[in-house]
Amino acid sequence: MRLTFSSVTAVLLAVFTVAGCGASSAGPASNNRTAPPAADQNGPATFTGRARQVTAQWQRSAAARVWQTGLVLLHASDLTPIPRDQGFGSQRQKDAFGAGHFKLAGPLPAQTLAGPVHWADGTTLRLPLLTARAAFADLATQRSCGGPWACGQLTVTGARPGMVTVVTSRGLARVPTWRFTVAGLDWPVSEVAVARSALAVLPGYGPVPPAGRDTPGVTGLTAVSPDGRTLTVTFTGSACDAAWGAYRYQSTSTVVAGSWEQPSTGGSACPASGMSRAARVTLDRPLGGRVVLDVASGQPLLPGIQIP
Repeated sequence: MRLTFSSVTAVLLAVFTVAGCGASSAGPASNNRTAPPAADQNGPATFTGRARQVTAQWQRSAAARVWQTGLVLLHASDLTPIPRDQGFGSQRQKDAFGAGHFKLAGPLPAQTLAGPVHWADGTTLRLPLLTARAAFADLATQRSCGGPWACGQLTVTGARPGMVTVVTSRGLARVPTWRFTVAGLDWPVSEVAVARSALAVLPGYGPVPPAGRDTPGVTGLTAVSPDGRTLTVTFTGSACDAAWGAYRYQSTSTVVAGSWEQPSTGGSACPASGMSRAARVTLDRPLGGRVVLDVASGQPLLPGIQIP
């Protein structure tokens, strides 16, 4: 996921922080078409139960502890980001890169990096940084190629200090890196030089866990109203829905969002393709520093970033 400062910074900054645990409430919100079907003001029991589980899991996570104050990368691929408009000369190269198949064939700098992480709003944070050799060890993980074939090795011939832009829980940030020169690639391979113990990485967007499969979720947070009390969320629905909307569960540290649909009662055939839907949820109090979570996946939702 490669984004520019201008595309998402304004909506990402200062939206989310994490507060402590507290009492919670849940309730429905509609998309101005109709009220949710067959649900009281606390929402379906399956939604509320899953939302409580998601909140508890989030509050125990490493990312929650540093969501506003530290460095949280949204995906592990941002530890070794591929530059925009760059690629590989062959599938073998791509497989070797993805599996961390790197070997060293040249000297690495002995210098110590210095400099903080820079966010787009001007804030900075100094974190422990890796030496070039330690960063190479994180780069060269030597994982399985994922198939019966051999994916070979990429050869590192040197390294120099650099910076890379990554998407974080606090917006876009410039992070110190080591930029490795690799034979056969016309672009340097950057490895984030922040000590792994000093940052958190979200697990990434994968299949919805079994616990969330009975609770339709949302895929994006597209807007927060100026007063912080109305959120606009998106999700994928059916082309034949007669109505749709969203639920929200609130605690002192989170707002958990889910979706609902009401199928059409008509007898005509329905296209198999999904439709992008939007719905609004109204909060009892302004969002403030609370993080917004998807009820199905448990993943945080940040404005302008969609769950695949």
